[in-house]
Parts: sequence; structure tokens; C-alpha cells
Amino acid sequence: MSQEKEIVNLWLNKKGFFTINDINAGKNKVIDLIAIKLKNGKLERVEHIEVNCSISSTLVDKDINEYIKKFEDKTVIKKVKQVIKDFVGTAFNYEKTLILTSHRNINLKGINVLKFDDILYEVIDDIDKQNYRNTTVRTIQLIKYLLIANPDNLAELLKKETGNKVLTQGTREIFIKRLLEQDDVKRILEKESNEKIIVDIVKESSLKRPERLAKTLEQDILTNRTRKRFLKSFLEQEKIAKVSKTLLKPKKQRPLQYFFKKKKP
Repeated sequence: MSQEKEIVNLWLNKKGFFTINDINAGKNKVIDLIAIKLKNGKLERVEHIEVNCSISSTLVDKDINEYIKKFEDKTVIKKVKQVIKDFVGTAFNYEKTLILTSHRNINLKGINVLKFDDILYEVIDDIDKQNYRNTTVRTIQLIKYLLIANPDNLAELLKKETGNKVLTQGTREIFIKRLLEQDDVKRILEKESNEKIIVDIVKESSLKRPERLAKTLEQDILTNRTRKRFLKSFLEQEKIAKVSKTLLKPKKQRPLQYFFKKKKP
């Protein structure tokens, strides 16, 4: 069984399903998973699940149509019904589920479409520090607690721009935005020890333009209580004080007689 199916298996088991994997339906057709859930000894839900997982190729309409045909294939349907009856002793209406890695929003009539990325996240989030014997789960555990938990290595991995890069320019931007939106990150940035980081970010942003900085301070940062304190402290800065004296220095007024003085012919 492939690693992605093992991950889906673990996810289903955590949700109370038991699974049957890689079922030979005949005519060169293999059913990835049948998931069965009982509640209080009664059959609650059954799913026929197909898994498509790829980190390098894009799922196209042709691939999707192949899965639709597989779900609707008479041989496959017959086998699914047989497996259900063999395991629970009765016929039962089942759902069809396609799990894939496509970033497109895909809607298929009569088929549940789930993203493998979301399932993988739930599995990683749920894994604790107990000793797992399953090699796939153990590998995920090592990545979670030894790689992701190491800030230096994680940062280096995410910043790679060529070769085996994890994030593209677009996904890197989204990642940083999502990170900065988190309350814990905001609290970290509030610390005085991190002021230089904030300064460096502002220096490289559009806020370095005086007009935008002034507008942002006025509308989004300063309050009625802090504006006066800010302005007082701002004008006390040595370089600002020199500039302000130049700007505020009154122009030398010419005497009124100057304007009435007759010009010599």
C-alpha cells in the first residue's frame, strides 16, 4: 500500500472507520479503499474511496474522467457491494469519495471531492510523541518534531528559491501573510527585542514613502491620546529638530517702504 493511502487510512481510522485496502475487482481494476463505520453496533456509513496524490504533476480533466468512469464501472460497483455485504452482512448504500492533490476547486456530481493536503494536515496535527511502529507515521512524526520544530532548519527549507524549493514566490507570500495574521506572531513582534525586524520590514515596504507613512500613522496607528506624545517626541529627535527649524523658520519680511521705492530710470 502506498504512503498516501496509509495516511488516508490513519485519518479514516481516527474518524472511526475501519478500512479494506487494494481490493481486486477483476478486469485489471483495483479499488483503493472501502471505509466502513459502525455506531453502537449499527452500520452508519460506507465509502468507496479513490486516492490520487502527486507532488509534481497536475491533475487534468482526463484523469478526473478516468476516476468518474471507475466509480461508475459495473464491475467495480458489483465488487464494492459484495465487500460491504461480506463484512457487514447486508446491503447498504455507499458514498463515493475522490481524494486528490489538485489545487482546483472540483465539483463532481455524486462524488465527494476532498483535498489530500487537508487530510495530511489533520494527520500531522494529531500525531503525538508516542512510539509509532508504522514507518509512514513514524516518518511524519520525525518531520513534525525534529524538522518543523527546529526554527533554523525550517526557515532555511522555506527560503530556498531554486532547486528543491518547497514554496513558490506566490505561496511564500501567502504563507508569510497567514503567519503575520496569527495572534501569537503579533505578540512576538510586540517585543522590544524584535523592533529591528519591524524597522527592516518597513524600510523595504511601501511605508518607507513619507506620505504613506504619515497617513498610516495618522489613520491606523496613533490615537487621540498618543498623537500629542508622538509629535512631541518626534520633534525632539536631533535630525528632525534641525529640519523642523528650517521649515518653521519665518521668512524675512521686507519693510513696506521697499514696495513703494521708486526704481531709478
